Amino acid sequence: MNKNRFIPLFFLCCFTAFSQAAQDSIFPVPEFLIPNVEFWKNIYTQISSAEGLIHDRDFPQLIYDRVTGRSDSPIVKNRREQITNSLRIITSQPESTWTDSERQIFEMFKSKASILDLQGAAERVRFQQGQMERFREGLRRSGMYLDTIRAILASNGVPLQLAYLPHVESSFITEAYSKVGAAGLWQFMRGTGKLYGMKIDYSIDERRDPVIATMAAAKYLSSSYKELGTWPLAITSYNHGVYGMKRAVKQTGSNDLAVIIQNYSSRSFKFASSNFYSCFIAASQIAENHQTWFPSVTLMQPIRYNDISLTHYMSPGTLCKYLGITTEALINLNPAIRPVVIEQHKQLPIGLNIHIPAEISSENALAALSLIPDSLKSKMPERPRYYQVNKGDNLYAIATRLGVSVHELAYENNITKYNRIRAGQVLRVPGAAAKPESKPAEVASVNTTAAEKKPIAAVAKPAVVETQVSEAAIEIAQAEAQQILAPEEIPVAKNETVVSIPVAPPARTPVKPVSVPKEEKIPDSLKEAVMAPALIEPEVEPSGKPSVPSDFDINIYNLDVVLSTVGTSAELKVSVDETIGHYADWLKVPTSKIRKLNSMGANSDIRVNSKLLIPVASQTDLENFVAARLEYHMAIEEDFYSQFVVSDLKKHTLERGQTLWDLCNSGENTIPLWLLKKFNKHIDLNRLIPGLTVWIPFISENNDDTVSLQPAAIENITESKPVSVKDARRLEPLKLVP
Repeated sequence: MNKNRFIPLFFLCCFTAFSQAAQDSIFPVPEFLIPNVEFWKNIYTQISSAEGLIHDRDFPQLIYDRVTGRSDSPIVKNRREQITNSLRIITSQPESTWTDSERQIFEMFKSKASILDLQGAAERVRFQQGQMERFREGLRRSGMYLDTIRAILASNGVPLQLAYLPHVESSFITEAYSKVGAAGLWQFMRGTGKLYGMKIDYSIDERRDPVIATMAAAKYLSSSYKELGTWPLAITSYNHGVYGMKRAVKQTGSNDLAVIIQNYSSRSFKFASSNFYSCFIAASQIAENHQTWFPSVTLMQPIRYNDISLTHYMSPGTLCKYLGITTEALINLNPAIRPVVIEQHKQLPIGLNIHIPAEISSENALAALSLIPDSLKSKMPERPRYYQVNKGDNLYAIATRLGVSVHELAYENNITKYNRIRAGQVLRVPGAAAKPESKPAEVASVNTTAAEKKPIAAVAKPAVVETQVSEAAIEIAQAEAQQILAPEEIPVAKNETVVSIPVAPPARTPVKPVSVPKEEKIPDSLKEAVMAPALIEPEVEPSGKPSVPSDFDINIYNLDVVLSTVGTSAELKVSVDETIGHYADWLKVPTSKIRKLNSMGANSDIRVNSKLLIPVASQTDLENFVAARLEYHMAIEEDFYSQFVVSDLKKHTLERGQTLWDLCNSGENTIPLWLLKKFNKHIDLNRLIPGLTVWIPFISENNDDTVSLQPAAIENITESKPVSVKDARRLEPLKLVP
């Protein structure tokens, strides 16, 4: 059991004999796609991230210009506009009126495409940012994972060349996150990740674990290939979905990807989907011969580690202290641990598989962790509690009302005198381990020696992806898969395959009142923050644009939950990005139980703001549901803002027939629904009226040189007196129940 968790190369020997001819037969590159592949090889190896190419969307070989700047920079915008205007002149004005630049564009079309392709070219002008540095760093990082990925793919009968797919998806960044919520090396959506057995919650996101995610990716690709019949279609389905590719095959009458790209009519099969296979081929050709393209790059050494599995809840600090490792080492080896665990001093959950440095044997780790005292570990999790800051609150009054110290509350939420609280902000309340509702296990004898104590960790078995498929997981994954489809493309029959589903293996507790502690002595370093009233941010900037807080904004989600008088159910309003599958997952009940409670059929859908009953077995279950629901939305926002910023807002007048899907998929600007709602709190998502003003947020990657739309400067705020202890007793924590 002391072996490093490292896949030996000999496991791959029987697969490395693939000839180039064999690879070409399963990954063909039709003549039509050759220019696309060359375009992406150019983007990956020749074009810096500080520049990009202005080109034709459908014919990438038609490159108009190479421009320094990002897609949202004035230089790029102006040049795109110039080229667009030139194309309109070419197609509408006599040649005698053309400029030299316009004649050059015309000649390029004649030599690289066809003059017939000029029709509609003005609408196809596109800018592609260079990715040379990103790809080079991805090559370096890939050395840490490639051997393990190849072994996992081989064990699932998936071609080894697909080990290069993360170059396209994530550049081998375990913490990578997409605009619409995909995460990890393999960019799984939350629902699909759960469908393949991954643990995904506010503390742990196994989509970010390279081994677990690769196992799921191998199963997904194998399943998709069996359904679609060819690897080009299976690979494209990784971006467009299995159902989307089946629809494309049915509409075109062909399973040839080149034919589909040229003839498939679909609003959701856009540039990213039609180019996904070409990107993969380009990336794999570069990676297989990386020394030709990047001669100075040396791949990083494969990661070696041992595994243990936690059998108690504990803090990361406790784990690191007794293992004798740094927090940084823990995080580097365990990217599945979300940053919030460290930032908010949360516990690591029971059953979590922990990667430890290879220098520490599993046996030695168990011996070290067996010395952890009972006071630093628990068989029961902390019960999460949250508080929504209201107008007039201050940190001292909140802490007093909640029965915690100011120091604990500030520490839990990383609050210093330079970081004041804001009205509407959600604070995590320091908590204690939840008490079991059943009879506790018999306590061991007081004479038990240290050697006889049960260890709080066990040697972990090799990581496996659970494939127990639940109704909730299927519903969540189906809903997410349908988000990429335009409304008219969503399958009518619920039993149509939208996602690849893995084959599965054979008394209420009264709420205790919170006591008010004695007066607390406040450290001088915290006095300024704890006694200052919560900031109130304006809803509208001077320019008329909506102003939103830079952190989690609870105001866009209606999270109230009202317990029924009989105590067996509770009523809520459906919020954005929620499904019955989510509610069932948070409650740990079948979706059918929720549907039955609401007299809903198996194919019935729910709408945002509609009322719904959920079954509640106890007060504890309800509190856990409320916390899980809140943390679900917080995690999505936190992950998004770790990678992206809203760099611009554009006013749009709603046109007749436009849907939410249209607003969230405006050209190349794909945004999540919650972000649209965040900037349009006045909109009823169920009632889009022509002529309504909508603010469309535009997203950029969160680079150091990117300016984010921060809340407007706060001026003329009436300072109120700090809330007294007497007033503090009237404040209510964020229970969301009566």
